[in-house]
Amino acid sequence: MRVLVTGGAGFIGSYLVDRLISDGDDVAVLDNLSSGKREWVNKKAKFILGDIRDPSTVSTAMEGCNAVFHLAAITDARSSNDSVYQVNYLGAENVFTLAAAKKCRIIFTSSAAVYGDTLPCKEDGKCTPISQYGKSKLKAEALLPLGDAFTARLFNCYGPRSKSVVNKFCEKIPDYKDVTVYGSGLQTRDFVHVNDAVNALLLGIEKSGMYNVGTGVETSVLHLIDLIHKITNSKPNKKFTPPVEGDIKRSRAEIGKIRRLGWEPRIALEQGIRSLLADMGWKPADLKY
Repeated sequence: MRVLVTGGAGFIGSYLVDRLISDGDDVAVLDNLSSGKREWVNKKAKFILGDIRDPSTVSTAMEGCNAVFHLAAITDARSSNDSVYQVNYLGAENVFTLAAAKKCRIIFTSSAAVYGDTLPCKEDGKCTPISQYGKSKLKAEALLPLGDAFTARLFNCYGPRSKSVVNKFCEKIPDYKDVTVYGSGLQTRDFVHVNDAVNALLLGIEKSGMYNVGTGVETSVLHLIDLIHKITNSKPNKKFTPPVEGDIKRSRAEIGKIRRLGWEPRIALEQGIRSLLADMGWKPADLKY
């Protein structure tokens, strides 16, 4: 099968490309490298430098493809400039329109940010996004007919190459560097490993509908710090600062729907952190007292 991955030079996209190629697929990557890195793109993939807002570029990249995994986006939930709407909504509209014209299957990576501060986070529940990022993703979702596409609402994804809070804390705590905690630190997230996220996205080749992709486990920022402390035996120096305006207080995925497709999160947070620390070069012998 020939597939296009937009944003395939980014964190999640590059892992997805590796997996598709490992599975024997012919993969094209479209990325403008605004946040991704060329060296992350599998050498067996065809790389196209370009922007999803350009119809000609997208059309050329999609030629001959059976499916498109659309991941290209501005992912900073705190960004509020016009480019968020232009890339995340208008860019998605461009990709979806061309995919429909070419009869190309669509697998779309959306976000838990569409829920805002609403619990439970359930696919058929209320969505009240509080960031421009979340609003742009929700608008993009509405462009897709659910019967003919697969939409994955990813929760807080982490792993090597990520800029997530898990990665930031894993970089700082073992070296006794200050870690910044916004607000009380009691705000929660559902942290899902990139390998589990990729497994979920691959379901979209054959399945359709809207699905949460998380672990169903709610973890506070303070608990995350304590967990890394326990693993590394490196006590962090927490620097508390005022909360970020519009920051989501609680987030946890209801994952019963995707479980019915046979998907399960396989990597628990502690296991994922240990793997991430090892990837960063940390090992138990590095313990400092």
